[in-house]
Amino acid sequence: MARQEQCITLDEVWGNLLNGIEQLFQFQTIRYSKWMLLYTYIFDYCTKNSDVNAADLYEKLRDYLRNYLENLCQSNTTLPDQEILEFYTHQWKKYCISCKILHGICSYIHRHYIKRAINAGNTNIRETYPVTNIFAIYPTLLPLYYLDGHGNVAASAERNQEKIDAETIRNIIQTYITSPINQHGSGSDTRSQILNVYQEYFEDQFLQDTQEFYRQKATIYLQRNSVMDYLSMIHQYFDEEVHRAVEYLHPSSVQNLTRKLEEVLIIEQLQSINAEAKILVHDEKIQAFDNHHEFIDIFDRTCRKFINDNLFIQTIGNVISMVKYLAHYCDKLLRKEKEEADIETIFHQIKILLYYMHEKDVFVNVYSKLLAKRLINKINISNDHEQLMISTIETTCGFGCAYKMKQMCQDIETSKTILVQYNQYCEHQQIDHKINFSVMILSSNTWLFSTPSNIILPNKFETVLNNFNMFYKNLHNGRKLTWFHQYSKGELQTFFTQKVHKLRVSTYQMIILLLFNDSLELTVEKIHDQTQIKIDLLISILNVLVQSKILTCTQFLHPTNFDMNCKVKLSNDFKSDKYRINLNTEIQSTEEKDMENFQTKIDQDRIMIIRATIVRIVKFHKTMLQNLLIQTVIEQLSSHFNPDISTIKGCINSLIMKEYLEINSHNKDLLSYIA
Repeated sequence: MARQEQCITLDEVWGNLLNGIEQLFQFQTIRYSKWMLLYTYIFDYCTKNSDVNAADLYEKLRDYLRNYLENLCQSNTTLPDQEILEFYTHQWKKYCISCKILHGICSYIHRHYIKRAINAGNTNIRETYPVTNIFAIYPTLLPLYYLDGHGNVAASAERNQEKIDAETIRNIIQTYITSPINQHGSGSDTRSQILNVYQEYFEDQFLQDTQEFYRQKATIYLQRNSVMDYLSMIHQYFDEEVHRAVEYLHPSSVQNLTRKLEEVLIIEQLQSINAEAKILVHDEKIQAFDNHHEFIDIFDRTCRKFINDNLFIQTIGNVISMVKYLAHYCDKLLRKEKEEADIETIFHQIKILLYYMHEKDVFVNVYSKLLAKRLINKINISNDHEQLMISTIETTCGFGCAYKMKQMCQDIETSKTILVQYNQYCEHQQIDHKINFSVMILSSNTWLFSTPSNIILPNKFETVLNNFNMFYKNLHNGRKLTWFHQYSKGELQTFFTQKVHKLRVSTYQMIILLLFNDSLELTVEKIHDQTQIKIDLLISILNVLVQSKILTCTQFLHPTNFDMNCKVKLSNDFKSDKYRINLNTEIQSTEEKDMENFQTKIDQDRIMIIRATIVRIVKFHKTMLQNLLIQTVIEQLSSHFNPDISTIKGCINSLIMKEYLEINSHNKDLLSYIA
């Protein structure tokens, strides 16, 4: 075939192209020779003129398609509704074929202009394939004129039991999604652009109309029917809409539709549901939903979202703060200070909160520490109430979370039995301590205390502890007792004051005060030598005793700047109207030190749980893709806490290094369990 005369100017090349393009979009047959001639016009224009800007030709093509679509729409606006829809689908199919052919004709522009423009950061150029990118920008001109919400109108008509042309509606909605570009393997980014068109011009309005339809329907239904009937109807609404979405819409719309239905049918109606059917929120919801497990799951997720993201949580900061508030509320509820009249009802409400609450591990950790304080200090209402609360935690958080708490309560009951046995032992051995002595034997695996420091006890104390050690060794050979004096306390009676007082003190305060039986004046250095209490803690304890006016000091003992030779005296003129005086405040700050590394401990515990979950999952499946494994771990642990993806990946890498898992040699994303 003879080579055609070279086109120099944009107008010349466009004049030669225009006839062929018009023939193409009049849906006339184009022979291969004609196709090749049009391609050659573009090739020669772009390669044989050094001052040529391909962007000008790109704009010509885009303007032509824009005008073509606008004229097509304007020429048929008077058609009846059904004919408009049929005309639209017919024109769409022919338009896609023409675009596919034009894409091939313009492929040189795509290879040598579009790619360079995108790499240079030109945001006016849409990804790949100039013609189909034009399509990605302008296909909505037809829907805007022709469809004009008919897809949404048809959905509303079907909800009202009216007959619709389902096939036509399905084909029209698919025009938002399908494109000739997909047949060329354009890549995920362009598919995202196509979905953006679908979402912007159809899905957003469809979801908005759906919400409004069911908002009105829910309001009317609740006015005329009971909450029980409404809850039973919700699952029917979900089934109908999900079926409609699967039948007509893109798969991505199903999840978006479900979320919107949850908002309008459940979240917006929670106040009405709560007012008339509180008891159905948890235990009895199975009956209300007729064992429809898919809907129960939706309902649970909605309630969980509401409980973990509401105005109160937004006010206090985050869910973790709310979880801590709840733990302290439970602690206050179970203290001797005040017993609630209907505590079992309150426990049931707490049970509902815990069931839906995130960060359950934080609650369990905080509550365990508060439980330990109540049991050690003997300030709980009753063991029955403690067991009821632990049972609630076991039901909502799992057996593992409640096991240690059960063991704590068991240790307290066991300690009472051991103390009775020890008193009998003392009677039999004719041991008279002349000190009222009680002890708690606590399992080291259950009770997490800070490491005790070595201190010097008074001789009478040492005698008592040695006697008990001997008794316990005979009772349980092989077991070792570690004494935690920082958590111990006692009472002292004053004989140096005009009025007798009983002082409630910590063990550290007690051994300091007993030193003044031998000397009414001691230096800080001598007190330290005779007690071996750590100096920073000793200064804090002395300041408490000086502030209470039991002791006096020649100068203020600054925590970081003090004189070891400073003299401390017993106050002979101490006075108080109270018979029992509580000086045991320092022990509280000692316990608070156990909370300093609270978040660190939470993170460490979570890592151990995540690792165990990963090993269990991969061991069961033998091999598993890493992304699927991460998703499965999140699903299994989300009811307990929200695991961070980066933490999960870190745990996977750690398990690979420790040779619990290995990476497949042929697929780096595939993990295998090492037996």
